[in-house]
Amino acid sequence: MNTTTRAVVAVACAAALVAVSVLGGSYLGLAAPLSGDLYDSVTPRGTTQVDSPYGPASVWYDDRGVPHIDAANEEALYFAVGYVQARDRLFQMDLQRRLVGGRLSEVVGNQTVESDRFYRSLDFEAAAEASWNSVRDTEVGPAIEAYSDGVNHYADSGALPPEYALLDAEFETWTSTDTLLVGKLISWQLSGSFSDLRRATAVSRLGPNASELYPAQLDHDVPIVRNSSNSDAASFSPESVAVGAGVDTSASVAGDFEALASWTDAYDKDPAFGSNNWVVSGEHTASGKPLLANDPHLSLTVPPVWYEMHLSAAEMDVRGVSFPGIPMVVIGRTADAAWGVTNVGGDFTDIYTYEMRDGGYVYDGEVRAFETETQTIEVAGGEDVQLTVRKSVHGAVIERGGKTVGVAWPGFSATNESLGAYRLNHADSVSEVRDALRIWDVPAQNFVAADRAGNTLYYPAGRYPLRVTDGEVVHGDTIFNGSRGEGDWPGYEPYGESSWEGFVPFESIPHVNDPSIFATANQRTIDDPPFYMGTSMTYADPYRGARIYDMLDEAAAEGGVTVEDGMTAEDMMRIQRDVRSEAAVGLVPYASGDDTVQQMSPAAQALATDLDGWDAQMRAESRAALVYRIWRDEFRNATFASEFDAVGLDESYYPSLYVLQTLDADARWYDDPTTLHTTETRADIAALAMNRTAERINQEGWETYGDFNRLDMNHAFDRAFLNYPERPMDGSRYTVFNFRSTGATQMGSSWRMVVDFSEDNESVGIIPGGQRGVFWSDHYHSQLDEWAAGEYKSLALQRPGGPPDIVFGGAR
Repeated sequence: MNTTTRAVVAVACAAALVAVSVLGGSYLGLAAPLSGDLYDSVTPRGTTQVDSPYGPASVWYDDRGVPHIDAANEEALYFAVGYVQARDRLFQMDLQRRLVGGRLSEVVGNQTVESDRFYRSLDFEAAAEASWNSVRDTEVGPAIEAYSDGVNHYADSGALPPEYALLDAEFETWTSTDTLLVGKLISWQLSGSFSDLRRATAVSRLGPNASELYPAQLDHDVPIVRNSSNSDAASFSPESVAVGAGVDTSASVAGDFEALASWTDAYDKDPAFGSNNWVVSGEHTASGKPLLANDPHLSLTVPPVWYEMHLSAAEMDVRGVSFPGIPMVVIGRTADAAWGVTNVGGDFTDIYTYEMRDGGYVYDGEVRAFETETQTIEVAGGEDVQLTVRKSVHGAVIERGGKTVGVAWPGFSATNESLGAYRLNHADSVSEVRDALRIWDVPAQNFVAADRAGNTLYYPAGRYPLRVTDGEVVHGDTIFNGSRGEGDWPGYEPYGESSWEGFVPFESIPHVNDPSIFATANQRTIDDPPFYMGTSMTYADPYRGARIYDMLDEAAAEGGVTVEDGMTAEDMMRIQRDVRSEAAVGLVPYASGDDTVQQMSPAAQALATDLDGWDAQMRAESRAALVYRIWRDEFRNATFASEFDAVGLDESYYPSLYVLQTLDADARWYDDPTTLHTTETRADIAALAMNRTAERINQEGWETYGDFNRLDMNHAFDRAFLNYPERPMDGSRYTVFNFRSTGATQMGSSWRMVVDFSEDNESVGIIPGGQRGVFWSDHYHSQLDEWAAGEYKSLALQRPGGPPDIVFGGAR
């Protein structure tokens, strides 16, 4: 897969990546800092007075640019939230809704027509409208409406960000549906997947032996849920589960999906995304109160993915981060409760083929007409494009290479996660967190929670579909024959209101009440996970999860590291800073065996010596970390490239690193089919990889890992005065302290948070950049240095002293 193309859809808030990835960073030729009227949006000095139709509110910006908002009522509060988010991140918000609404080409031109075609074909706009109709009359409805009014008030009265002048574009009115549309983008990027198409394509081209590269589960012993007396895991089991129902994935069928797999690949959930979270009960802490940590790993963008805020009203006091365009805190803490999330590796998307007849499709024994709508993609500087959007009983309908398929995804229905987030922001206990999660629909997330009273919780909340064929529940890791009624989701109504009656009941989702030590890092949920919770293609490798559990268990056994009578917030931060690679621990021995080293060139042998005694720490100043990192790539390529290239599959189809690590030493995949008279083994390939590593390091002139592993976060326009400062970085994809550079895309810890309920209240957080999206602001990247160094700032619920920066007045 083209990693540059993937980046545009890799995360909900990747406004910068829209230009860098889809547009190639080439649609504007800025050469110097801007001047003139564009500077009018510099932060005014003194207190700004703003009229509000909802009542009084005040905003204090702290020394890191975080707004602390206090209001007389919640509608006044959310009006102020909309105003300050627009002030700080308006262009990013606008690009998000244009991306998922399929309207980028209106301001960008021909470069984004295919992106617009995809998003319009799935009609996220209609899904967002269904969600708004579902929550409009709930307690979150007025909050979203007030937020939208606040956004528009700023856009009408404040100076627009300079990107609008540069693109000769205008800001269009923000609607309540737009807020939910941004939510659909977030949900799709974290749970939408066409992995069934990819697996079918790989197996069809490589042959049935390829199934061993994509096993149902990875063979390791560090699931999220370990043996726990408080586990309610797997309490739900349908009486009949048929395995393997659906379309045959042999070459005669799978070949039809090649064009579809290639097209949808750019908009699939990125497998490189991952996150860490964990909770430690008071049983193991110095204070006797729980500790909670979270760091989601998403794209590192300019401006950052997350926006931090502290919101206070009569019955709410919450601080944390949200996605620009979303008024509620998504990850954070109240005075008495906290929660963090990682992505669940569930199976939430199904693909259906149809027998086409008379311009329609066959379903349930009859020919049905597609629901169709003709739309126009407006293209700046080019010809407009006509598009027919089609839907079936399963959801969106897409077509490529003469193959038409339906796509089912829970997020196409009306969903209530906005209401769930609203209730989380009001939670004062784990019990109230759990109640909020009952209505959490998409994306399914591994929630950990804790409260001041000492309660803890793990719950992978979300809507898990149960597929039914001929009255039996079946696995979903296949492509279904929709015309035969295979794999239907009872209770699912795409673009309407679902009853969810055929989905896994909330109480039956594997969860753990009051765990003492509990961690998630996107690995599989339990040793024998329910069939609806995903496969090795949707779960992460176990390396981060294993390392976190090892460190937590060690700290618990020692009674804490920073103090002798239990763990503290500093222990949580120490774990988040950890750069030991368990992947390196498992793979380095393959590069240093006698049979391997003797086949290496002298230069390669010297590099192999650098790995002797290495502690597997992925630090910027390490020579051994550089050697391992480059060798790992070359080892993976040397193992799979010859056979995959021969059938037209690029490296995005390679199996997970853990699959490579656990292959037998004489596995057939090590043999290079182009060398007819020899049979290569792991030792041969490892030596070849080190020879190539020596050549590559010499050619590039790298000395240490930091020469290769560099933070290089660029603005959409990719000009020096807009980009963040570049620097070498610790960490890797497989370390807890998470950072990796993959071509044009930077990924890593997009927010680090530790919540401490002790009297010391050492709760902290940090984002990779700054709060404001305008480059002349003092808060454009004011947190970047601390984030890169693994440092933190306060996450306390106290606002700054002195007069407010913005005062909203007016009576309802």
